Amino acid sequence: MKKIQLYIISGFLGSGKTTLLVQLIKQWQDQKVAILMNEYGGFNVDSKILGDAVPSHELLNGCICCDLKSDVEVQLHDMKHRYQPDIIIIEATGVAHPVEIYDACSAPSLTEILDIQAVVTLVDGPRFLDRGKLSVMTKRLMEEQVQYAHIVLLNKCDLLDEQEVGRLQSDITAINQRAELIMTTYSQVDAVQLAASGAAFEAGPHSHHGIQSLVYTFTGPVNSRRFVDWLRSMPSSILRVKGFIKFQENPEQVVLFQYAYGIPQYEPEAMNLPLKLVIIGEALDKSRLLDQLDQLQFG
Repeated sequence: MKKIQLYIISGFLGSGKTTLLVQLIKQWQDQKVAILMNEYGGFNVDSKILGDAVPSHELLNGCICCDLKSDVEVQLHDMKHRYQPDIIIIEATGVAHPVEIYDACSAPSLTEILDIQAVVTLVDGPRFLDRGKLSVMTKRLMEEQVQYAHIVLLNKCDLLDEQEVGRLQSDITAINQRAELIMTTYSQVDAVQLAASGAAFEAGPHSHHGIQSLVYTFTGPVNSRRFVDWLRSMPSSILRVKGFIKFQENPEQVVLFQYAYGIPQYEPEAMNLPLKLVIIGEALDKSRLLDQLDQLQFG
């Protein structure tokens, strides 16, 4: 079964995400595109701008990061069955964190139907250069939206002189050395450039940049003590681990496991779900992780 290509569009308020969305829809007219739009308030102006050109769903009154994570999984499954799209684009609210969005799209049940192609972050060039005037939390969010992107679009470059453009490029590169940088005005970009970079691109010079995921399937229960030892040995580049697992101490019980910010959570699961573990992080050493998980399972 051919997987759906998923693109996550991130970027602070007013950076040009909806304009980019309109551009991409025009360029992908020969493919079935569906859109999942997230708006923090109760009304989504952007969906009115797009009209009925492509099927779209809305997530309102909250952020994918916090309140709506479980809704994302439901919506993506619904869009797959209802529209059979080739591409799904998620336009996140301007205050959303890329890691949290990626995490929401990496539910074990989605790994069979989706390929996350890229996290694309738009940067409002003038505002980013003046980010020191903003609050500490806002400045940090803007920088982390850049840090975890595969592709960074430096937008509104027509409003900057040559020296300011150079300073903007240096600032972005200092935050994320691996990202593909593309200069844009009015969010104009060739969609081919987005398709040739990102998390699902496994060949060439960009195969290890940005946030990535690895899916591992267990065939049976594992030793809980060895599993905990493996968690303790994980590098800081691993940001999330989640999925369903069984332990040898209680081999009939499926456990929903989640790990974030160094804190593991275990929750008994009533259904007998597939034993899949999703690992999310930066520049993952996939062969090493696969070896370690094989040792857990077969060692």
